[in-house]
Parts: sequence; structure tokens; C-alpha cells
Amino acid sequence: MVSTRHGALCRRSVHTQTEYPLKNAAVQVTGCRECQSLFLPSAGGRDAACVRCEQVDDLIRMVAELKEEVERLRAIRECEREIDWWSNSLQGLKERYRGETPQMGVEPLPCRRQAEGGDLGVEEEWKQVPARHRRRCPPLPTPPSQVPLQNRFEALENERSTATEEEVESVPRRIPRVRRSTPRIRTASTKNERRVIVVGDSVLRGTEGPICRPDPTRREVCCLPGARVRDIAKKVKRLVRPTDYYPLLVFQAGSDEVAKRSPKAIKRDFRDLGRQLRGSGAQVVFASVLPIGGMEAERCAVRINSWLRDWCDRHNFGFFDHGKVYATPGLMAPDGMGLSRRGVRILGQELAGLIDRALN
Repeated sequence: MVSTRHGALCRRSVHTQTEYPLKNAAVQVTGCRECQSLFLPSAGGRDAACVRCEQVDDLIRMVAELKEEVERLRAIRECEREIDWWSNSLQGLKERYRGETPQMGVEPLPCRRQAEGGDLGVEEEWKQVPARHRRRCPPLPTPPSQVPLQNRFEALENERSTATEEEVESVPRRIPRVRRSTPRIRTASTKNERRVIVVGDSVLRGTEGPICRPDPTRREVCCLPGARVRDIAKKVKRLVRPTDYYPLLVFQAGSDEVAKRSPKAIKRDFRDLGRQLRGSGAQVVFASVLPIGGMEAERCAVRINSWLRDWCDRHNFGFFDHGKVYATPGLMAPDGMGLSRRGVRILGQELAGLIDRALN
């Protein structure tokens, strides 16, 4: 029994001795790189900052902030002192000069040392400066009794005028610029048989028969498909001969461009054509523009025809109005971009009747 207990005690003591070295081996320490102090590492195994170093950094930062605050407060105090000094100085001067007359001289301001030392109340240090009177201007000299009436520079003026005239004569005179006028059509004054010329755009295609049948030798139809008013103005110079006597010119233009160009541009071309025909000795008749090209072209044609009527009256040109004849169904092509055969026949008959009335 005794031996058994002793063996058990021995086993316990051996077991206890083996546990203590294991506990001591688990404790690890590390040191700070800056202050060389020891501290326990963090649980994650990473290097942590030293608490003492962090506190030192916080103290240094706080000291720097305190220094900046002290400098700011000093600057504020200096400014307040300066303001107080100036306010005291001005108040003392205002009380001192309140009862004095304006004729007295202005005394200098006290220096800063005197104001800070409290010497403003002592009257012995103030000195009175008498006012300085301005010098009187000397009187102006009396004008002479006799004023010379002759011009001493008269000879110089004569020489200058002579030289100026010579320079003007030597300068070559500039030839005045002649404004280029619009070329006009001329016709003969000798009485002959009258010629009839009908000029227009594509709407005249097929109207030659009704127009030229009464007198094929004296009547002519010039159809220019797709031509504008300005193109017709260029063509009419070749059609009218200088030997023609009082010819009749009928213009059926503007229908091909009424749907493509603005009314302003078309009116400008009509004006240019009128300047070319004015004074030519020919009888000129403008027919109204046919509305070819849809509803927009119809509205534009109405505006142009209204203006064209007034313009022809002002410049002694004839105006032939088709009216709303071609708004009748069947006179326009199915696509609305031209006249049908019936419409072409009616247009030829209308122009032929116009020519007969003009010649008779």
C-alpha cells in the first residue's frame, strides 16, 4: 500500500514539471524600432505601433497647434492696440479743436509714443503754427494802347497758297468710275411688219400650232424647258433683232421654278428682265405664273402674280392673267408637274387670242 501511493505522487510531480515549460514557451515579446521598448504583439501577427510613440506624436502635434494659436492671438492683440491708439488720438484732437476758429493753423498729429505715454493732456508740448497766407498773384500788365492792325504773316500765306495751287495742278486727276449699266435691247424705228415672239419655259411645249398658224413667218414660239426667268433674260437678247419694228414680246415664265425657289428670288429676276426691256421700243406682256408643283407652288404663284400685276402697272408693261382656269380638273397632268394635252391646247388658244388683240 505504501509503495503504491509513493508511485502515484511521483507521477503527479513529473507531470507538473512538464506542464510549466510549455506555458513559458507560449509567451513572446517584440520591441519598438524607435524607442526600443518591449510590448506584446497583436493577435493577427502584424507589427503594431508602440503606444508610447503614438502619445509622443500626439503631444508634438498639439504643441504645434498651440503655437499657431498663440501667434494668431498675438496678431489680434496688436491690431486691437493699434485701433485703440488711433481712436484715442482722434477723440482727443476732436475735443481740442472743437472751440477753435477755422483761421488757426492745423496742428500735427501726436506721435504714437506720446499717445501711449499719456502726454496728450499736457498742453505745453503742443505748438501753435500760424496759418500761411497764399501769395497774391501779381497784377496783369496793362494792354498796349495801340493794337497793330496789319498782318505780318500775309506774305507767308500768299506763298503757301501759291505752292498749294501748284501741287494741286501737278496731281493727276482721277478718272471717275463709270457705273456699268444693264444692257438693253434696241429695235428699229423704220415701220415694218411686226414680229411676235413668245418666250417661256416648258409649259409652252405643244402651243406652237395655235400661236403660229395665223402667220408662221412673223410669229415665233421659243420654249426653254426647265429655264428660269434669268435664263430667259439671257436668251431674249438673241431673239430680238435690231431691225425689228415695235415687236410684241410675250413672256410665259416662272412656272418651272415656282416650286423650287423663293418668291423673293423670282421677283428679283423679273426686275432684271424688266430693266433689260425698258426703253427697247417693244410691246412687252407678262403672263401670270401657272401653279405647277402642288399646293405650296400654288400659294407661291398667287403671291408672285399679285406682285407682278402691280409691277407691270408701274413700269408700263402688259399683264395677262390666266386666273383659275387651270384649276379645272383635267387641265393638269396626273402628277401635277405640268399641263395635260387639253391644258396645253387651251394655253395656246389663250396666247393666240392675246396676240390677235394686241396686233389689232
